[in-house]
Amino acid sequence: MRIKVPASIANLGPGFDCMAMAIDLWLEVEAGEADKPTWDYEGEGADYLYAHENPFTRLMMKGRVRSEIPMGVGLGSSAAARLAASALSSPWDVKSHVVNAGKREGHIDNVAAAASGGIRIVSEHVDEKLPNPGWGIAVFVSHQPVPTEKARAVLPDSVPMGDASFNAARTALLVRAIISKRPSLLGEALRDRLHQPHRLQLYPWTEEVMMVAEAAGAYGAAMCGAGPSVFAFCAPSQAPRIARAMEESHPLRGRALVTRISDKGMFRTL
Repeated sequence: MRIKVPASIANLGPGFDCMAMAIDLWLEVEAGEADKPTWDYEGEGADYLYAHENPFTRLMMKGRVRSEIPMGVGLGSSAAARLAASALSSPWDVKSHVVNAGKREGHIDNVAAAASGGIRIVSEHVDEKLPNPGWGIAVFVSHQPVPTEKARAVLPDSVPMGDASFNAARTALLVRAIISKRPSLLGEALRDRLHQPHRLQLYPWTEEVMMVAEAAGAYGAAMCGAGPSVFAFCAPSQAPRIARAMEESHPLRGRALVTRISDKGMFRTL
């Protein structure tokens, strides 16, 4: 059996824990039944996976895991691995795999996007796909992973009413920008007061990377999930140049990557 699962970016600025999108970077797993777990790892995070327990190590299977998804930097690597492990270990049912992987993740935004593709609005009882606006995506991939638990630990237990209202308005505006394909709205629509300002104390340089992206012509920029990577929506033809500008602003902190929204989610071949 072969399973492929895309990377994903959650939050998309103001959509904290309720918006995410699949992007065109992939985790691929080929596996068959075995008497004991026997796995080979290739690509991003291979050395780490060899050395640590991961979603595949307890599966009674042998196979190969090849990943294009950088680990621990806000691009949904753990969600992709958990979805693939669920798909290998139980009957094929995408909704069940989202539930299984979501419980292990602690939230379902990345999982829902990776499972079904596209830009999604998600919650415990909602999973709606928005139309693909066709924008390019420039990414500044952080060299230094930061555990999601650490990035969540800096968030407050409650927020002022003004901040909640601010984010509700920007999330609505972001949905409007995507549906109407109006990139001119993104500079304001990607603003956030719920999570990014608090996480800047962990990686303050991300703010400059976002500013550089917008100065270089990006429609708008935000952290990838909990960070510390940064993504920017932009014209597809401008994505390579904007990604390079982001890298040049902090070359010791990360590297440039260009991708796009993936309308395709997890799939399998037998």
